Amino acid sequence: MIFRKVIEEEEFLSVSSEEVINLISRDDINVPFEEKIFECVINWVRHELDCRYDSLPKLMEHVRLSLASQEYISIKVVEEPLIKNNPKCKDFVIEALNFHIRKKHRLITIPQTIRNSPRQNHSNVHKFLLAMCDSSRMNQCYTSWYDPATKLLNKTTEMSMSYGLCGLALVKEHFVFALGNNYNNSRSIEMLDLSSQSLQWKSTVNMLVDRNYFGVGVLNECIYAVGGLSGVSILNSAEIFDVSIQEWRLLSSLSTERMDLGVGVLNNLLYVVGGYNYPFSLKSVECYDPSLDTWTLVTQMSSSRRCPGIGVLDGVMYAIGGEFKDNTSSVILKSVEAYTPINNVWSPIADMHLCRADPSVVTFNGLLYVMGGFDGFNRLDSVEIYDPKINTWTMEPLSTTEEVVYGAIVVYSPPHLRID
Repeated sequence: MIFRKVIEEEEFLSVSSEEVINLISRDDINVPFEEKIFECVINWVRHELDCRYDSLPKLMEHVRLSLASQEYISIKVVEEPLIKNNPKCKDFVIEALNFHIRKKHRLITIPQTIRNSPRQNHSNVHKFLLAMCDSSRMNQCYTSWYDPATKLLNKTTEMSMSYGLCGLALVKEHFVFALGNNYNNSRSIEMLDLSSQSLQWKSTVNMLVDRNYFGVGVLNECIYAVGGLSGVSILNSAEIFDVSIQEWRLLSSLSTERMDLGVGVLNNLLYVVGGYNYPFSLKSVECYDPSLDTWTLVTQMSSSRRCPGIGVLDGVMYAIGGEFKDNTSSVILKSVEAYTPINNVWSPIADMHLCRADPSVVTFNGLLYVMGGFDGFNRLDSVEIYDPKINTWTMEPLSTTEEVVYGAIVVYSPPHLRID
């Protein structure tokens, strides 16, 4: 069920409380944020406040408030007058805030309730890889869809942007953010709402710091932008974007300035891997704990890697390819190493077939897909697939040699997707 279409209908404000409960209690609602369900409940109550206010606790019982961000709850929900003045509703708010506190302390068991259970709204929808590509060689990305079943890469209609080397971030399965090297405005970001009929990129809130060649990661439904280059200065700053409240804020600084770094998320921690700080590529790795706002150095890689691809699969983080660089030489790598956090150890695995710097890496059906990259002379038009069960890489061509992949993520295909 497409929730947005239902609540945008004028008739929604006239339905009974029982009908609202029947809607918001469903597991199969196609809704980008649980915050939207909370907002629709508040709007419905306000529409006829005198006769509906008493229904608010029964409605809030079916809002999975724990799935909203802690910042949204603290800023929007706690300050909502209808909630403030209702003791039963305040209990739901306290429950949701306690959920987030427990989630930050990973050793504490979180009781499972309906209000912290994710909605199962995608069980019958096919997964694709959404890829940012460039066929013009003019650093202008457009959106393509790669289907691993058919091995075809297809361009979509009217979904282009003036970005080069995009980093992609997926939040709450519906919102795709493109952060990249936009030389007209190096803070700018564009967003694609996969639940929207239009499927068009739109500008959103700028970053706080001018940065290019930075790392991008998603943790706890927030986007992290780490390091990079501003003018001629390599950065050690990092910032976080809370999508629910549409705000960026700065984090504590990395111990090392780095650009062209890799980013991975593992066990509710953010890792920055390698990168470059003139004149050397880096082998150091730092780990960010969002509950403490601190960076900690962990075991460094065996090889220094600028522009590595980073993949996470079954509790293991992989540093894939990249460039070794010092003041006398530069080599594109095909080697791969894997990090196991429980042992704090990097171990080599099988090499890829080709040397690749700056590839896009996604996890799909228990495999790592490594798409595109740069071999030192050209962008690559192939995909390598790693099976950890047999420690083996296989290679497949993309469907056309006219396109190169600059970024990729796994998404559920929108039912209204148009393919050229």
